[in-house]
Amino acid sequence: MTRTRAEVLAAMADAARLAAYDGDLSWRDALFEAGPDGQELSLPTDPDRVLLAALADEVTQVDAHAATLPGRLHVAWLEEVLGVPRLPVVPDRVVARVTVDPKTAPAVVPVGTVLRGGKDAVGDERRYRTLDALTAHGATVAGVRVLVPGGPASGTPGVALAAPDFPIAPPTTPEEALVAPPAGHRVRIHSGALAFSGGDLTVAITFVGAGDVSALRAGSSWHWPLPDGTLSSGTLGGGSTPGVVTVAMTGGCVDPDGGDPWIECVIDPRTPVPEGLRFTEVQVAVTARAGVAPDAAFANDGRVDLAKEFEPFLATARAGDAFFVRSDEAFAKSLATLSITVSTAVAASGGVPSWDRVIHLLAEQPALRTLPRRYVTDRSGADDTPVRVMRKASSAEVEQAGWLGRIDAGFEVGDLWADPAPATSARLEWQRLAASGWHEFAHRSTFGGVTNAVVAAGAPASLPSAVAGQPGHYVRAYLASGDFGWSDYLQQVSSFATIAVRTPDAVPAMPTAPVAAKYHQLTLSYTTTPVAATRVEAWSGWRHTVRSSGEFAPFRRAVDDLGHCGMVAVGLEVPESVTGSTVSIHLVLDSAAPCGSTAPLTAHWQWWDGTTWQALAVSDGTHGLREAGLVRFVAPQGWATGCSDVTASSGRWIRFVTDQPRRIGVVRDVITDAVVAEFVSRAADPQLDPSPATALPPGTIKGTLTPVPGVTKVTNVASVRGRGPEDDQAYATRASALVRHRGRALTPWDYEQTVTLAFPEVALLRCLPHTDTDGNRSPGTVGLVVVPDRPENPQPRPSVSLAGRIIDTLRPVMPLTASVAILCPAYVPVSVRASVRLRRGVAALQGRAAVEAALESLLHPTLAAEPRWGLSLYASTVVAVLERLTVVDVVRTFDLRAQLPSGPSPVEVVEVDPCRGLYCSTGTHEIACEEQL
Repeated sequence: MTRTRAEVLAAMADAARLAAYDGDLSWRDALFEAGPDGQELSLPTDPDRVLLAALADEVTQVDAHAATLPGRLHVAWLEEVLGVPRLPVVPDRVVARVTVDPKTAPAVVPVGTVLRGGKDAVGDERRYRTLDALTAHGATVAGVRVLVPGGPASGTPGVALAAPDFPIAPPTTPEEALVAPPAGHRVRIHSGALAFSGGDLTVAITFVGAGDVSALRAGSSWHWPLPDGTLSSGTLGGGSTPGVVTVAMTGGCVDPDGGDPWIECVIDPRTPVPEGLRFTEVQVAVTARAGVAPDAAFANDGRVDLAKEFEPFLATARAGDAFFVRSDEAFAKSLATLSITVSTAVAASGGVPSWDRVIHLLAEQPALRTLPRRYVTDRSGADDTPVRVMRKASSAEVEQAGWLGRIDAGFEVGDLWADPAPATSARLEWQRLAASGWHEFAHRSTFGGVTNAVVAAGAPASLPSAVAGQPGHYVRAYLASGDFGWSDYLQQVSSFATIAVRTPDAVPAMPTAPVAAKYHQLTLSYTTTPVAATRVEAWSGWRHTVRSSGEFAPFRRAVDDLGHCGMVAVGLEVPESVTGSTVSIHLVLDSAAPCGSTAPLTAHWQWWDGTTWQALAVSDGTHGLREAGLVRFVAPQGWATGCSDVTASSGRWIRFVTDQPRRIGVVRDVITDAVVAEFVSRAADPQLDPSPATALPPGTIKGTLTPVPGVTKVTNVASVRGRGPEDDQAYATRASALVRHRGRALTPWDYEQTVTLAFPEVALLRCLPHTDTDGNRSPGTVGLVVVPDRPENPQPRPSVSLAGRIIDTLRPVMPLTASVAILCPAYVPVSVRASVRLRRGVAALQGRAAVEAALESLLHPTLAAEPRWGLSLYASTVVAVLERLTVVDVVRTFDLRAQLPSGPSPVEVVEVDPCRGLYCSTGTHEIACEEQL
């Protein structure tokens, strides 16, 4: 029993009351007087009162000393008689990043290098010693790639994630997987046949040797780049030809990088990936393309404006003239058929018939052979010179000559001397340019279009050439013979002049000059022959492959041939000198909660040699990327720059692959040139130094104790607290429990005591007998619900290493037939939406920070005074806590929201699992604070 000084004085006064001093007075009346805390000594400066005060102080100290004797004797008995040792001090550790001067890189930090920074328990500067040698190359992170399975059903595409920016958080539910970035299972086909600048084009894509391509029809979408740089989507055409997919394209197709245009098939994330698709080649053919406007047109060397009416051979055609039509889209392709459509604006007129036409008419009408020579002369004149003269006769002359009676029905005399159309004896050839010159692919007697002319020219249909200095792909309408009546017209004009001079009385009618036809709206239509795609490439997640030869499989959910479906790849920018040196990186991870799954992962580390992934020997402090740790390896020979398998053009890449990607932690950061250092105590007895119990805050390390050549800066990016000296109370509790359970774990109390006393980083622990990792009843299995001491984490879960160490500690003391399952708490995350009026003089920013801090303190599972396993949370409780804050006047509106499987929902009470349930914070609250003047 420990008494206070006031209690000792009260006892003295009670004893003095029994002794008489003078008359009716006792010694209490003489020595003591009433005070605010009971009896006090009167006249405290008198020697006798001073002596009594000193005696009261000594009694107090004696009581305090006597009160410690049982505990000290208990500790001495445990320590000296039973020989239970105290727990040793465990130094805290830091992960330090080394920055080097790029001009002198790499720099070597020897093992045992002393780092300095921060204060220890007595105010001296802390010291840390590096545990490994570090070669700092000045490395930077080129990129991070993560691939995990995704989608709501088995066999669906994965989820591809990248960083920076961090974090990289793989989806944990099918709902999250649906909104996460899809892995991008797609195949891209490059071909010049796809090029077009606008309008519509239908293309047939043949996957040779594929057979069933239904997955590329029903479970996919097709896209191609438009001229404006965006992507367009197409519709699938009809037909079910094996191995053929028909796509109706609109808007144009232009490769933004200047290469062959492409079209790609993207697998819908909600459908299975066609991993069985195989083909040996892809052929592309245009099956419908109409209404193509030419790029340009030329009449011989003169440019023709096709937007207006035009004359293809100008006003006077001559044999050898040519009308050129340029279309780099159509004529650069391997055409199967070509149609040229020309609309006539003004028909041709005027001119005279050729003598061949007259002879043809006379042969058909024998009666006309008796016509007087004044109207029709023989082909041979008196001087045997060909004469092709025919003049008009008046209607009276026709009646006087009585010709009509001798003309067969159906023949019009006007056919001979009325204004005739130009002669049609010309030969117009449509030609394309081949290596050996211009070759005909269609011909006509007049200028006009062609329909479905078979070109079959190979690629391209017409070789490039230049007309009027403009290069391009051209076809031409070539006037091989004839001139649409101009030669006949000129001869008639000559004969007219001769007759006019010789026989002025019988001058025939003046010949009419031929008038060339005018045209407008020249357009092209074409189809192409099937041609092999110039490039076929595919992406499955981050895997990028290009078809070279043989059978090609574009899609694969696994990241390698061993069937691993999860990957974390890290690219590092390091110099060439890295080869053969140790590379050290620290991966900052949110630990993947094991919840009973502490077995090692089936996983591998690999490096990229430019073609394939090779096995990499790694010292892995992350336990398979399940918690933060250091990864060290020796840079291999042939470590390539860039990695096509993760679609990266820079950096040297390593990766971690596993068949259990759900057990990978959330990647927060990648720290290069990292090393682990351990606290070095400067106390006379390091086992009595309490400094290791406090973790060093990040950024506290200031550098090395002595300069290291090439090193410009060293700072800690992460810290792990150690364990200080075990005090008497903790020792007595642990040692007494050891005496009780005698180093054996049989009852739930034994398990809880063993773990909580051996692991100070465990804040809460509950033992559930006969419970497996799923929370189901399982005889012989001891379930331990572990909550680590992480006040900065609103939902703390045990790390893989902590779970493993707990199991390793329990295995020697538990029955051989029992097993341990580490369980995570059944958290119910909670968020608050509230509107708060602050007290006068409190700023909104200050008030919001205070409210949020109070909420996090209330909701954090380890900050409560007592464990609250299975306790419900009421909205009124949260409101009461907020209104008790000194900065809050009143809570005006309030919503308590629980994160349920169906989504956030306002509730009045949050129910949790009665055995291992805990409410906690989501870390995100909506707090509106209103100030008062």
